[in-house]
Amino acid sequence: MRTAMALAGMAAVAVLAGCVVRPPAPAEPMMATISGSATYRERIALPPGATLEATLLDVSLADAPAETIATTRQEDIGQPPYAFEISYDPRRIVPSRVYAVRARITLEGRLLFTTDTVHPVLTNGNPSTVDVVLKRVAGAAGRATGGKPGDLYATLPATFTGVLPCADCEGIEYHVDFFKDGAFFLRAGYLGKPDGTSDDIGRYALSTDGVTLVLQGGREAPLYFSIEDADTLRKLDIEGRPIDSTLNYELTRAGAFSSIEPALSMSGMFSYMADAAGFTECLTGKRMPVAMEGGYIDLERAYMAAEVEPPAAVMALVEGRIAQRMPMEGPGPVPTLVVDRFLRLAPGEACPPPFANAPLRDTYWRLTYAGGQAVVPAEGQSEPHIVLRTEEGRVAGSDGCNRLVGGYTVQGDGISFGQMASTMMACPGGTDVAKRLSEALGAASGWRILGRRLELSDAAGRLLARFEAS
Repeated sequence: MRTAMALAGMAAVAVLAGCVVRPPAPAEPMMATISGSATYRERIALPPGATLEATLLDVSLADAPAETIATTRQEDIGQPPYAFEISYDPRRIVPSRVYAVRARITLEGRLLFTTDTVHPVLTNGNPSTVDVVLKRVAGAAGRATGGKPGDLYATLPATFTGVLPCADCEGIEYHVDFFKDGAFFLRAGYLGKPDGTSDDIGRYALSTDGVTLVLQGGREAPLYFSIEDADTLRKLDIEGRPIDSTLNYELTRAGAFSSIEPALSMSGMFSYMADAAGFTECLTGKRMPVAMEGGYIDLERAYMAAEVEPPAAVMALVEGRIAQRMPMEGPGPVPTLVVDRFLRLAPGEACPPPFANAPLRDTYWRLTYAGGQAVVPAEGQSEPHIVLRTEEGRVAGSDGCNRLVGGYTVQGDGISFGQMASTMMACPGGTDVAKRLSEALGAASGWRILGRRLELSDAAGRLLARFEAS
């Protein structure tokens, strides 16, 4: 009997040994959602293909890149407002941390609109719903509507006009003439003010991302306009950023080109030969004939008294205007210098190089902004800067205290910096700038040049750092 029971037990053990006992499958996580809406204020219709992306981020660490928790994308979104939901795993949410939603709209990989403020959610008493207003990126209207810089350039010369807001007057009436040779004339009339008209001349350049015109004239700071389409320019702020306002900041193309005759102080290279006088104006680079009237005789006498061997050119400073006159030969009219008053000659001086975009590589880029603040070198510290070398593919510079060296990679409008090595000098009072520069280089994803300015941005298009060419 016992033998039979033993045999039965052994058989049961054998059966159990042949079975695999599997643990229960883990339950699928219960997903939670954040609901929201996104819109923008501009009256711009998006074409087919525009994409909305909304992302839940962990933004707890101010000195580190945000961590992505979850993202949702909507293709071919049509017109605002846009409702969206972000599904996320609640197990990834830590009550003591800070979370926020970021949204952006792109078209064929190009950023059109983005959030520029933090929209907190979930923790610290914040809700699981969010409403965001996106801000337009400079030139976004042109990208959205299919406008191309080439359309603008193909139809020069052109005149753009408009009345823009004024802080202490009825409005500023702008008249801007763009010429094919890269020069511009500008007249700004301050409405309601006596003698409220001022003229400027200079050269313009198209930013490397193809959406912003930079006008550098006699003023210390340039003017910035985004190209909305071939017939519309929108004035930007002094940093080249969109102005958040419902007021009109747009200039529109006039039906016909109609150049002003700017009147102002000018400097340029004057030459004279066989009763023909010429003047190459420094700011525009325009070579113009000189009308033999007004204050011209004083200019000619000073030139002769300087014992210059004609037709050698001498720097001359005058007050006058650029008038449209018929030339002695050929078609016209052409820009002609009319001297109202001769000021002086400056033998030995010459015009500086004409204004243009500074090259990305082999330029000394002085750091002026990083980490949301202007950069002012600490007393006794060197100037923070970088130089992107062409031959070595290396970046060198200084963070204000220590020398920097590392690698960099540029692909189109994308840029990345490798690990930077530095010297180890003590840096009292300069560690903050050094840290901000290091963080900007580490997070940099894009670049663009606006005239003499280099801007680095992160993957969301947010400005990280700004440099000036020296």
